[in-house]
Amino acid sequence: MKTNLIRENGQVRVQTTYNSEFVKRAKDLGGKWDANSKSWIFSESVVDYVKNLLQEIYGVTGENDYETCSLIVKNYTGYGEKKCVELFGRSIACAFGRDSGAKLGDGIIWIYGIKKSGGSVKNWYTEVREATFEIQNFPIERTKFADVQKAIEEGWCEIKVTETKRSKAEILAEISTLEEKLANLKAELNNL
Repeated sequence: MKTNLIRENGQVRVQTTYNSEFVKRAKDLGGKWDANSKSWIFSESVVDYVKNLLQEIYGVTGENDYETCSLIVKNYTGYGEKKCVELFGRSIACAFGRDSGAKLGDGIIWIYGIKKSGGSVKNWYTEVREATFEIQNFPIERTKFADVQKAIEEGWCEIKVTETKRSKAEILAEISTLEEKLANLKAELNNL
């Protein structure tokens, strides 16, 4: 899922992948989760704060389309006490109790390693151990953050650029925009 911010009817609707820090801070901004649309709803009055939060966690505001890549993560070990294992702002695997097992986060392709739940009924955990996986639909802008750059330098993470084909509607929309710009430039030139 790509991060998406839409303004409508005096509200701001945000769809994005799960991140515990985003959820906590979205609530602090008065955001409400809408299960039907699978999005967070905010008052228009806090849109700048919401955009800053999205930029801080995901590297994009979601207002405009953005380029993505995949990250290949190798031999990763992570632990979450009563929470998901998160990396680079993305949920890798989530348990919901001791015996629930660990469910993969959105856009995670598991190659190998261990993902599990454990602990006691009251003190359960999510564990990812010696795992190799792909994080898909990762914003290119987010790869510039220090945590990703450090992982690349250390050799346990690499960027895999993915080619995305645009739809016919997207191409036609861009042609229309360019034709309009060209017409404006010609009119400007004729007025010289």
